[in-house]
Formats: sequence, C-alpha cells, structure tokens
Amino acid sequence: MLDGETLWVNERIIVSPSSGVFVPAGAGPEVDEGAVIGHVRGTGDSRTEVRAPFAGRLMGVVALDGERVFVHDRIAWMRAA
Repeated sequence: MLDGETLWVNERIIVSPSSGVFVPAGAGPEVDEGAVIGHVRGTGDSRTEVRAPFAGRLMGVVALDGERVFVHDRIAWMRAA
C-alpha cells in the first residue's frame, strides 16, 4: 500500500532548447522519442532542433509558426506512451 499522495500524469511539456523564432516541422500525431517537432531559428543561419524527449502522442503545439520563443518556453504538449 502506498502512503501519502501520488501523482500519475501522462502529459508532458516540450520546451524550447534555445531562443529565437519557432518554425514547426509538422510532426505528429504519434511521435517517437527524438522526433523533430520543429526548429528554433537563432541569429544568422543557426537553427536548433526541438525534439520530443519521449515517445507518445503530440496533443498540441503551443508556439505559433514564426513566434519568438526563449529558452524553456513551452513549445508543445504530449501524452506519453
């Protein structure tokens, strides 16, 4: 028997790995671990991939195409497999 509270939540948030302008990749709805969700364009020609940290179902992309995002801003949310 478990004592105390437990929280079993399957939903997870994908956050931006860098600052810049978000460009979605059109992934989903089912994604594998490491799937590219989009890119963050930084200064010059730099691009950072936004990847799913686990497998599951992409429930929604919160960041809009062309939206300025900062490190750790919410990009999308998933339901873990």
